[in-house]
Amino acid sequence: MKKNAGIKHLVECHCILPQFKKKDPPVYHKFTVYSKILGKSEKIEEKFIKCNNCDTLHKIVDVCRSEIVIGKDDYSAGLTIEDMSYQLDSKISNLLSVNNCDYATWEHVIDIIDDERWNESIVIKREIVNDKLHVKVLKILAENKIRINSKVIEDEIVGEGTL
Repeated sequence: MKKNAGIKHLVECHCILPQFKKKDPPVYHKFTVYSKILGKSEKIEEKFIKCNNCDTLHKIVDVCRSEIVIGKDDYSAGLTIEDMSYQLDSKISNLLSVNNCDYATWEHVIDIIDDERWNESIVIKREIVNDKLHVKVLKILAENKIRINSKVIEDEIVGEGTL
């Protein structure tokens, strides 16, 4: 049986980070979410997730699309990172914690293990050093077997205003 993959994507909230408060037009906060792709339809599994900046509840309806849920700022039925940590082997859980991985990365790891999509890789840390992207990659080989690699992406990083 073929397992359904997932995808990380950005959704936009209505909040604005402090460094963008004076921008005109406003620059709204975007945050990463992980969504499960449902079979051959390429639709994603609908779910609810809170913004990592303002805790506004979003209903994820498509890749890069969400709807803000009005009146549910006290939503607590969703999983927390702590909840997810109990589902993982302690070495994987510790690795994600130490690297300060976001909620979407935790969901991605759990999804790979649940679906037994062995040999799938996930970027758990990224930094730019001397205009090169350095990444730390977690490869899940089996339920309790992992490999961690560090890579330098040789592609040129183009900054804002240059092409």
